[in-house]
Amino acid sequence: MGLITDVRVRQPARHDLVARTFLVAGVGNGFEGTIGIRVLDPRGRVLAEDFAQSEGGMAGVGAFSARVTVASPPRDGTRLTVQVFGDNPGLPDEGPSPGFHTREVEVVMFADLRGWLLYRVETGDTLTSIVRKLRDFTRTTVAQVVAANPAITDPDAIRVGQRLRIPQKD
Repeated sequence: MGLITDVRVRQPARHDLVARTFLVAGVGNGFEGTIGIRVLDPRGRVLAEDFAQSEGGMAGVGAFSARVTVASPPRDGTRLTVQVFGDNPGLPDEGPSPGFHTREVEVVMFADLRGWLLYRVETGDTLTSIVRKLRDFTRTTVAQVVAANPAITDPDAIRVGQRLRIPQKD
């Protein structure tokens, strides 16, 4: 029989900003429809683990979703890796680790994130001036704005018209 399994992550997307609790969703399948989820810090240490049940059940690929919570989040702006995979119920030496069809998505964590503002860079703006302008809306730092915007490779070289995500935190 030519049946195959697969896992695809729809949310979060690459470089999304996430809070300590965030949604992981997609389509896939694993043993008895179980999809495994892990959140890793930059050194590969597991910060959170969870699972979801695929609507496809035992053999079919279907939608899944789960809310994952990082109980002890790292400092704001840390890049984390979300791993999603078809569950591997075998013995430790059987099958791939952590599971089948492992997909990875890099996200940026701000533990108390409420959302973010979108800001279009204007003539004369610097990251420092932008942070000062937005003080009434959010308390964030230049370093956190840089972390929230992976396209910024040089904090001294932002471009007019560039759209920046400014984290809003509690």
